[in-house]
Amino acid sequence: MGPRKRQERGSEQHADSGLGAAKGEDMLVMATNNSSIVSKRSVERLYYPDEPHFFRFFVNKHQRRAPLINRGYHLRLHVIDVTLRNFLSQPSSRPKVVVNLGCGSDVIPWQCWTRYPQDCSNSRAIFVDVDFPHLIQRKRQVVLNTPELVSQLPQLDAQPTKPNLFLASHHYYQVGCDLRQIATLEAALASIVDVSECVFLFVAEVSITYMETETADSVVDWAAKLGQAEFCLLEQILPDGPDHPFATTMTSHFDKLSTPIKSVTTYPTIAQQRTRFQDRGWPNVDAQSLWSAWNDDKFFTVESRQRLDLVEPFDEWEEFALFGAHYVLLHAKNTGEDSFSAHADVAHTAIRTEEVDVKFERPTGQNGLRRFGGAMTTTSALGNEFIVNCLGLGRSTRLPSYDVYTRKDTPMGLQMDTLGGPTSRMCFTLTDLGCRGFLLTGGRTSPAKAMGDCWLFTPNTQKWEPTYDLPIPLFRHSACRLGNSSLALVYGGKSGASEISDAIMVYHPQRGWLNCQSRGALQPEHVFGATLICSGRSQTSASCADFHGFLMGGLSAGGMRTSQIMAWNLSAPIIIFSSVDNLGSETVNLLSRFGASHVQQGEDLILVGGIGHNGFFSRKDDIALFSRSGSSIKEVSRLLMPASSAPRPLLVGSSVVSTRDGDIVIIGGAATCFSMGTFWTPGAYTLRRPTQVVVNVERPILGWEFSQSGELVQTSQGNVQQMDNNSNQPVEIRAVQRTSIDSRESFAKIMEQGLPVILEGLDLGSCLSKWTLDYLTKAIGETRKVVVHEAQSKKMDFTAKNFRYTTMGFGNFAKRVLKGDRLYLRALSQDAPADRAASLEQDFPSLAADFVIPDHLHICQDNIHSSILRVSGAVNMWLHYVPDVQANIYCQISGSKRMVLFPPADVSHLAFAPGASSSSLDIFGSQASPILRNCHPLEAILNPGDVLYLPPLWLHTAEPVMGQSIAVNVFFRSLRPDSYGTGRDVYGNQDLAAYDKGRKDVNKIATAFTKVPLTYKQFYLLRLAQELAEKARDPGP
Repeated sequence: MGPRKRQERGSEQHADSGLGAAKGEDMLVMATNNSSIVSKRSVERLYYPDEPHFFRFFVNKHQRRAPLINRGYHLRLHVIDVTLRNFLSQPSSRPKVVVNLGCGSDVIPWQCWTRYPQDCSNSRAIFVDVDFPHLIQRKRQVVLNTPELVSQLPQLDAQPTKPNLFLASHHYYQVGCDLRQIATLEAALASIVDVSECVFLFVAEVSITYMETETADSVVDWAAKLGQAEFCLLEQILPDGPDHPFATTMTSHFDKLSTPIKSVTTYPTIAQQRTRFQDRGWPNVDAQSLWSAWNDDKFFTVESRQRLDLVEPFDEWEEFALFGAHYVLLHAKNTGEDSFSAHADVAHTAIRTEEVDVKFERPTGQNGLRRFGGAMTTTSALGNEFIVNCLGLGRSTRLPSYDVYTRKDTPMGLQMDTLGGPTSRMCFTLTDLGCRGFLLTGGRTSPAKAMGDCWLFTPNTQKWEPTYDLPIPLFRHSACRLGNSSLALVYGGKSGASEISDAIMVYHPQRGWLNCQSRGALQPEHVFGATLICSGRSQTSASCADFHGFLMGGLSAGGMRTSQIMAWNLSAPIIIFSSVDNLGSETVNLLSRFGASHVQQGEDLILVGGIGHNGFFSRKDDIALFSRSGSSIKEVSRLLMPASSAPRPLLVGSSVVSTRDGDIVIIGGAATCFSMGTFWTPGAYTLRRPTQVVVNVERPILGWEFSQSGELVQTSQGNVQQMDNNSNQPVEIRAVQRTSIDSRESFAKIMEQGLPVILEGLDLGSCLSKWTLDYLTKAIGETRKVVVHEAQSKKMDFTAKNFRYTTMGFGNFAKRVLKGDRLYLRALSQDAPADRAASLEQDFPSLAADFVIPDHLHICQDNIHSSILRVSGAVNMWLHYVPDVQANIYCQISGSKRMVLFPPADVSHLAFAPGASSSSLDIFGSQASPILRNCHPLEAILNPGDVLYLPPLWLHTAEPVMGQSIAVNVFFRSLRPDSYGTGRDVYGNQDLAAYDKGRKDVNKIATAFTKVPLTYKQFYLLRLAQELAEKARDPGP
């Protein structure tokens, strides 16, 4: 935001005081203001609706930022505002001067005049904005041209003659000055006020950190000597060093912008920042992280924090804490006795650290990128152990899929029943209930939409089955198995964006959910994201048992950290909580986590990751272990992954399991590092404690690696029931009719029938004799860049995204296809792939003359939407349909391809999500399964010269039969123009306009029932659904 790098200056007069002379490096630093001011405007509009808005005058177009960005910038703005308020309200006989060093487009003066008019008047406050002349000139123009801003500047002088002053008024000044020229800045201030008779507050919000550290220190030193002064500094720190994943992402981001942050190298911690100021004339220093400030009653009340959740649903707490932990808020005074307050890390002293053996396996490509999922172990029919990490959040959306991990010595894959099961979600719990399987409870889609459905996964059948729903929807709740029973205890969590649940419930596989009552003098704080464990049971009778365990950590109302560690004793339905004594603060901070994963091994509990007291965990504290006995914690230790053993993971949203050999396997995890990028924990980490007793002591530690991914295919309960009632005989697949045509009229009759047909004997041009991969390479050009699908397995899945888009030269693509690599090319528009549909004639002019659309198919040419070159290697295309009700002809030029086609009426049996045009159902792997029992598939084997006519809405999937497939696919519109959806349609994948409108109407209907009880909602919506189904079957208009 503010001035940092060396620039040449001309005259000291403002008329030619360096405008336009800033070097390129300085211009890049100034450009950081553009992004931050848009974020501050987003916060202003969202969080401050009842006061005048001033940032809006500096932003051309409002952009609503993501909730994490909004919450982070709100915190930045708020802590500085509180500092300003306290400064202005302190009694003083001297005038007060607020100097914003590197002000950018900040609007501190106008906000203070609006919020604290009496304090500004009583303190005779003067505000001075300081930044590069180039930036100040822009700010001056905005102020002068904006009545809402300039009207608050009495005695305005728009052309001051004093050096470096760009604008002057009774209580506001703009100074265009490079902060490295301290003497110039001091002279400018002296021309405004009597320095010796004022009290100064210098504000540096992420500004002087862009300067060379020595020069920035000179500013700190100079400000301390100016007179009575205070200094408010907000800038980045590296509390756990530069290799912490958040720190790495943050510093890399600024380096890529060519605006490196420099103070973090010399002053990476809060303690070093405090010493920095104390050594430069500031004896009274208060320093803390932004995360600490968030939890500080000096800045927020419990109620004010909770109110923020009402403004915008928010659940990015781990990322918010990491952001806050990497910024320091420092408030220094050069008066008073030597004292300081610093909220720094506790020294590691009493707790033992134990190094673990680590085996790390990195997956290929982007496989395994998943956070806030749930992991479980299961076995195949041969007894091989597998780890399944399911659901959660992927790179851009919640995932309805799962990843399978195998040990490196395991040869066989895992066959899971993917039909049915939980829908995509995150922040759920997955609890091992022994022989009953794994219980999945709750979760959420958005932070405002908690889920209440529950599922059991049975390892024997590898199948999900629905079970009793939660009495209230929950996410971020805590769950544990009760001893070795088939019962589970659930505590706390959130039931909505701002509602924390006080429910304590026991799950029984035959009886459903039992609400428990908390009795006793000691009551736990209602929290979410806590750790809940059961440490044992005591049998009280043949039918009753008492269970006991611990509740640790979590966040309370408004997202405040808690340090509670409590023991509990459950004799259902009564649960009694008690304190855990004799725990030092270091132990409490290590164990009271938010969002941690954990596993139990006998008497030991291993806590993995999450967020700690300081908003992060150091490498040393990331993994902790404690042993327990009854309601006592016996021993606590740290488990350390040596720095040289594997890439450092970010253990946020990670999944952890304990294998039957006693190893600990950590997979997944990631965090969005504010606006600076996302860090993903790569691969699988297998940990073994040297002191642990392994089941097979002879077995060396073997890594677990990504093996495969799959989709949990959703289908209605009615369809599942129909399948169960039918025989298990595989469905019959009939061949598509083959025919030849001799006129345009004969093709029109085929179109009227609405069935797929393979047309034989048509003249497609010389492409049939010419087109090989070698010919295409020469004609297109070996270096011509194309975007291809690069798959890791034979079956590509558009929903699970088990492939990546790769740009490569066509020659390289052709060589790799010939070699057998799993590549697929669906050509895009060469000049404007985002705006224009593909055209063989325009995109590949050297091939255009080779391919001819026969005259019998003139309707295709006359109504053409796109003509696409398709080249495929050894991969299967996912099941999809031509959504924009566009018909198409698929012209096979070289190689052979097998297609399986389904009529539009089969769509409800093929696991298409609402609004989706692709399904994850593996057709080629399901033909011997009753899954397709209610379907009516057709099969088309296409050889060179065959043309498949595919009517609109027919669902289809494809696999290569022989050689590399080369084809041209021509899409054409067969309905009136006003039938189609509006907007750009580059890929031909828009649905009918009526369907788009209908989906919106369905949402409106569903929303109308949100305020009635669930029983009423289900009753009436099902009746409406029945009416709609009857209308769908009605052939009339």
